Amino acid sequence: MRIDTDWHHHTFCSCDEACIDFETLIKENAELGLRDFGVSDHLHAQPTEKDIAASRKEYERAMAAHPELKGHFHFGVEASVMSAWELEKIAKGGYEDAAYGIREGGPAWGPLALALDDAFMEKYKVDYVITSVHWPMYCELEKNIFVKDYFRQCMFAATHPCTTILGHFLWWNPIRGMENPFLDFSVITRSMREELRAALLECNAAFEINKDAMLIAMPEAFLDEYLGWIADMQHSGVKIAFGSDNHSAHVGKKSFEKADELLKRYQIDASEFFRL
Repeated sequence: MRIDTDWHHHTFCSCDEACIDFETLIKENAELGLRDFGVSDHLHAQPTEKDIAASRKEYERAMAAHPELKGHFHFGVEASVMSAWELEKIAKGGYEDAAYGIREGGPAWGPLALALDDAFMEKYKVDYVITSVHWPMYCELEKNIFVKDYFRQCMFAATHPCTTILGHFLWWNPIRGMENPFLDFSVITRSMREELRAALLECNAAFEINKDAMLIAMPEAFLDEYLGWIADMQHSGVKIAFGSDNHSAHVGKKSFEKADELLKRYQIDASEFFRL
């Protein structure tokens, strides 16, 4: 297998259903032949800071037990794009359980934000940040409007100074009553694709190929266009990062093999993938 990096792992410290422990992660990554990898538990709104604190403690325990991984196993976070309105509201108190933000009543097209800054990065000794879009930002759930909102969030993520990797571009978080608009890859117009490419190059941010959310989940017709575009971006100098986005108790060997075959088919060079 050519893939030897994986920057997108969620552990039992994460706020969602993720459940792998650090020892299993280390052992199974070694069995797969992964040389460089990281843990990246979710940071949504401020209440999830406690999860990052817990993840950091577990990471330090793991590194103490595995000093041979120094320089190869890294500590990161996956930060969600949030509304500045909701983060300010949560900061004032009364939303201690709003791990995923307020998610209703906010202004459409308002300023965007992350629940981290340089001080947060220093406090938790964060090596890298995957910045991802996980939900619409209070916009009308009509296809064209949603796509514009999604792309606006992605551009914010790609150009944020804390971003190392733009996570799972075009991942679809199912919304009741709305079909996945990204099954038609053409909704991301040529000008959008070029704008994103230019931003990634200018900001030196990597673009994530996401195994579980995209390569394994999306249909062949979508992947044909998607991976062809990613190959073209890699050839033009955009850094490509690989992330499994694993949430389960074990690392999936078969899905890694499928991902590796797809990369070969579309001539995406895994030897050139981003690494710290």
